[in-house]
Amino acid sequence: MSPRTLKKIAKELKVSRTTVARVLRNDKYVSEKIRTLVLNYLKRNPYIPNIHSGMLFSGKTNILGLVFPGDALFGMEFFTREIISGVNRAAEKDGYRLMLFTQDRFNSLECLKLYMSRLVTGFILLGIGKNNFKNVLELKRKKVPLVLLCSHIRSVSSFDCDNVKGGYLATKHLLGSGRKRIAFIHGHKNWVDAEDRFKGYKKALKEAGRQLIKEYVQYNYSHNYLDYERIAIEKLLTLKEPPDAVFAANDRIALAAMSAIKKAGRKIPQDIAVIGFDNMPGCENFFPPLSTVAQPIKDMAFTASGSLIKIVSLGKEKDCSRFFKPQLVIRQSA
Repeated sequence: MSPRTLKKIAKELKVSRTTVARVLRNDKYVSEKIRTLVLNYLKRNPYIPNIHSGMLFSGKTNILGLVFPGDALFGMEFFTREIISGVNRAAEKDGYRLMLFTQDRFNSLECLKLYMSRLVTGFILLGIGKNNFKNVLELKRKKVPLVLLCSHIRSVSSFDCDNVKGGYLATKHLLGSGRKRIAFIHGHKNWVDAEDRFKGYKKALKEAGRQLIKEYVQYNYSHNYLDYERIAIEKLLTLKEPPDAVFAANDRIALAAMSAIKKAGRKIPQDIAVIGFDNMPGCENFFPPLSTVAQPIKDMAFTASGSLIKIVSLGKEKDCSRFFKPQLVIRQSA
């Protein structure tokens, strides 16, 4: 049997739609006779409310939009799970729902259309690159409620790991273990978190009195990640003085780099130490287990979502950016 609409229920019971709606809301301004009539009917006949129609009628939306740009994830499924779990926990706590949107490239116009159509009440924007900062600021100027997660812009509520600190901790550990020629495998220059980790790397080198060697810093200028780490390692190993340590911008890059180092006949950590970032599940099961920097992704997502809900509730934004503490996780690769 197909579910009834309010209109059909009211027609069959010969009462008004408003009366049926009041019974569903458990409104006290309904006689017991009518209440019993409607409730007995609903026991026999399914009713599923049209959520979108209800939102359009009331003018209120209780759906948070979580936007995943394709070039922000790099296939890191665990990262996605942690973020969704954190956002969903905050949403359920305050009576909101979560809707996911994926975009190959960040599309601010599409976000604006979704907000103006009242499909979502605001956005959690994940991993926004520097090339899209202008678009995010334009959305804010148009009064679209939003927060950033795993990226940050001044004047926009942003929730991220203290990646400068994380990069500093990783590089300082390598220096402290006696490594003298430390390379950094970056990724794309557009990637905000990697750029902050690079700043931490440079800070640790400077503090130790070491010069930054351009040849030791590798970028990926394309969107092809299949051979990027192998090419980066090959370039590093052909240097007159190849590095004795590699700090990778994330664990996925680090693990691929480890594979390339092994194929080149070098030993980890004897010849080249390797350290990553994220503490991706399973890192401890590789050979050798990967040293890394952990970030509290789920807590970051939970806090960002709670902030968005406050912005929506208050009807105005109060900048409440927060940078979360990273934690160095030492294993056998470094």
